[in-house]
Amino acid sequence: MLTRIVICLLVATAASANAVEDFYSARIPVADRSEGALVTGAQRGLEQVLIRVSGDDRIGDIPNVAAAVQGARDRIALYSYEQDDAQTVLRVSFDDVLVKGILRESDATFWATPRPPVLLWLVIDEPFSRRFATVSQDDELLQSMSQAFADRGVTLRLPLLDLEDAAALSPEMVWQTVTSRIRRASERYGTEHILVGRYVQLTSGMQLADWLYLDADGQRREQVQGRDATPVLLGGVDLAVDAMADRYAVALQSRPAAGAIAVSISGVESYSDYRNVMGMLRDIPILDSVTVTEVAQDVLVVKVTGISSAEALARTLPTRSRLAMTADPTPNRLTLHWGQP
Repeated sequence: MLTRIVICLLVATAASANAVEDFYSARIPVADRSEGALVTGAQRGLEQVLIRVSGDDRIGDIPNVAAAVQGARDRIALYSYEQDDAQTVLRVSFDDVLVKGILRESDATFWATPRPPVLLWLVIDEPFSRRFATVSQDDELLQSMSQAFADRGVTLRLPLLDLEDAAALSPEMVWQTVTSRIRRASERYGTEHILVGRYVQLTSGMQLADWLYLDADGQRREQVQGRDATPVLLGGVDLAVDAMADRYAVALQSRPAAGAIAVSISGVESYSDYRNVMGMLRDIPILDSVTVTEVAQDVLVVKVTGISSAEALARTLPTRSRLAMTADPTPNRLTLHWGQP
């Protein structure tokens, strides 16, 4: 039994390490294996990684980021080539400290992992009926969306479309955007982030999609059209991921400008509590330092650096953890309680 537990832990650790590695890597199609193609591929790869990690698809407009992307060839941690049918693909990886440093020096945002998945309900309007998009009929379309979500660091989840789904939600309900039924049917999939699409190809050859993103805070809508399916589909991906980034990504500051934030945690009654709280804080990837400044009875006070505000720090705390806010954060102070699991 002990051996099995150890093996499971090793597998879980390896999977976690691979996920982190993939988060700072990109796969870029290139013309060949020349130095020129490597330079161009590295630039595209670093920009893709920065977009993914920051949650901001316009991050390349920041001058510091643009300069870093231009010198991407010299910033590569590891690269290799793969052959995908007739296409050469460059796999390029960058050091996570380097990426966070570029974001920090650019006063950009950072969106930590793990990230919640997005559930997609996509209805296709055909000449005589409306139906849900399925892997068997729309594999290329759904694969393109799944890859676009993955490129931005989010997992796309598809509904089963089984009898339970059929009883809860019909294509017509989705087409009419009956949000109460859509939310109820989505509960079984364990995510509050829902992307709803209404997709039609007109006789003129134009493709049109009306996208609706739903989460616990509200909704956003966007309509996209064009002759090429790619921007039409990416419109939905960007709508969902941009909304999630607005909610979860936090602003970084360059080290000289970043002040310390005081974090007061009550309910720390034992060494085990202390170790768990400190471990949780030190696991937050964007913090430069976590320093204990005071221990009095059951209250632990620490000073953290590397993040712009206490409110931003609160957004990086693990969800469903034993840490809970006991008061609204001020710019430089966060008050928490370590409670029962």
